[in-house]
Amino acid sequence: MKTCCLIALFAVGLVGMPASGQHLPESERAEEGPSVPPPLVSVPDDVVETPALASPPVSPARTRRYRRGAHIPLGILLGGGGMLVGGMAGAYLGSSVTGCNDGSSCERETGLTLSLGVGMALGVASGVYLTGQWLGGEGGFGYTLLGAALGAVPSALMLSSDSDDVAVLGGLGLLVTPFVGALFGFGLSHSATVRESLSQAVVVPTLGRTRDGSLVTGLAGRF
Repeated sequence: MKTCCLIALFAVGLVGMPASGQHLPESERAEEGPSVPPPLVSVPDDVVETPALASPPVSPARTRRYRRGAHIPLGILLGGGGMLVGGMAGAYLGSSVTGCNDGSSCERETGLTLSLGVGMALGVASGVYLTGQWLGGEGGFGYTLLGAALGAVPSALMLSSDSDDVAVLGGLGLLVTPFVGALFGFGLSHSATVRESLSQAVVVPTLGRTRDGSLVTGLAGRF
């Protein structure tokens, strides 16, 4: 009887020893050594990458096409209205500065004609720039104004010449050269902006799935 009891106690002890090892305190588990991280897995070659929802800040697909053919007539139309308003404002300001608003005749005063040319250039540039932006252009207002001023100011200064022929030529030039300069400046700045946007690097996050169904994320770029 005693022999049977000893054998039963010995069997219970053998079964309980592996189970008791699972309840070791944390301090004793730490002495066993750090856990080994799993090995790195290389990305398989059959991953199909698809662009994620995020889009690059600058992308040619997001740029609306610039309708250059429609910009010329509409820019002249709106710029003509701006020239009228700007010319009137420039003439009033110039006459106030030079003292020509007291009834004295000073049509060929240099200060008056210069103020007239600057006002016309500002009005034409505003009309051409706003029309170009509405038609999808990316030209800069500074270059548009510079082109309009290079066309308007010299022609306006010709109005102050003592020669009637030169003054008439300057008046005719005011009807053409500001528009040519403004459209030319807007077109050059638009082309420069488009080239710069195309040359920038585009990086987008990608999300792909392998043949066995695993997801793989990464970055895709154009440089």
